[in-house]
Amino acid sequence: MPALDELALIVSRAREALRSSLYTNAMYLILAQATMAGLGFFFWVIVARYYTEAELGYSSAIISTIGLVALIGHIGLDSFLVRFLAGAENPRRLFNTCLTYAGLATGVAAVIAAVGMPLWSPRLAFVSTQPVFFAAFVCFAVVSTLSGICSSGFIAGRQAKYLLLKDALFSGTKLFLPLLFVQHFHAFGVVASSGLAATIGLLASLLIFMPRVLPGYAPVPTLGAKLVRRAWGFSGMSYVISLIAASPKFMMPLIVINVLGPEENAYFYVAWAIATLLFAIPTSMGQSLFAEGSHDKRKLHRDIRRATMLSGLLLVPAVLFVWLLGEVALLAFGGSYSERSIELLRILALAALPMTFERIYFTVLRIRGRLRELTIWRTVLSVVLLSACALLIPAGGLKVIGWVWLATHGAAAAAILMFRSALWTGR
Repeated sequence: MPALDELALIVSRAREALRSSLYTNAMYLILAQATMAGLGFFFWVIVARYYTEAELGYSSAIISTIGLVALIGHIGLDSFLVRFLAGAENPRRLFNTCLTYAGLATGVAAVIAAVGMPLWSPRLAFVSTQPVFFAAFVCFAVVSTLSGICSSGFIAGRQAKYLLLKDALFSGTKLFLPLLFVQHFHAFGVVASSGLAATIGLLASLLIFMPRVLPGYAPVPTLGAKLVRRAWGFSGMSYVISLIAASPKFMMPLIVINVLGPEENAYFYVAWAIATLLFAIPTSMGQSLFAEGSHDKRKLHRDIRRATMLSGLLLVPAVLFVWLLGEVALLAFGGSYSERSIELLRILALAALPMTFERIYFTVLRIRGRLRELTIWRTVLSVVLLSACALLIPAGGLKVIGWVWLATHGAAAAAILMFRSALWTGR
């Protein structure tokens, strides 16, 4: 029967596609993000139950600041690893060199950020005045950067399953720590829980997982100025792009806490943390597509269509779940969170849909080396998102963030589909 033969062919091709390294690693990346977001959900539920709204607001702002400092400390070496580790003559030395320079850069950036805290975020000034908090802030920022470099190493080696294991270890460990610190450290107990769990994940990555990706690997501080200069020939622009692209993610909690206060930041951050799970789907597809495209550009058009389709298949039911059951899920944090966070969460969930076309297109620009165009796109998006939110939040409250996010990403996706549709058609 021709129809049955055609169906069998479709099923065979689907199985072959699902066995491809693009899908395999993309699924591990999505699972890693889902694990962090899912267990992170329960982490923040525990925090919301045992800490006040103000303490949750303060701690989430500090954790976001650590994330921003860690991003600065990467100095572009994470992208360089994904692009060039597989073809390096000595991948172990390359990896250790990236670890060393990223760690040093993050230490310097963290000290500067902590010292300047009273100037750029007065509500977090206590971090710079308490020696224990100051030291913890710097150490946890360095750990966060090194953990990110390890993640890039796993992606570059197309062994994203170890990234999943690292993130599961981190997320699972930090679930039990907030209760140990609640009596003495208050808001910084939440930060310490996250930082100590990240340290455990980093040690496991360096001592157990990375030797499986790079046989014979051992973590040894390595300085290679020539290698870093060569890296910046590729990743200097990528580094700038990464800073611009991630600035809304890390700066939004700081804007909210400075404009509306720590309690409103708590309601914002709970919605933000759940929405991050949805945002992880197109982001993970883009990361996997970048790794695949860096290895073989001949299959790029096919991989673009596959990545877009899988992202959509995962996002649509996830968005429906948020709209139908999000309010119930937020009850785990408490009645006030269910009431104050649900509207923002629903709008942010919708914003995840157009992100698929953004992430795929931006990944293609990176693969093809069109970094100047990518810089323009990223700069416009970040400036619009941050400036619009900063201007409108005082009058419109938290829901304004969702509408700005949806309108901005929707407009970007529409422009991409209008002018770059050939990426998906192959013409």
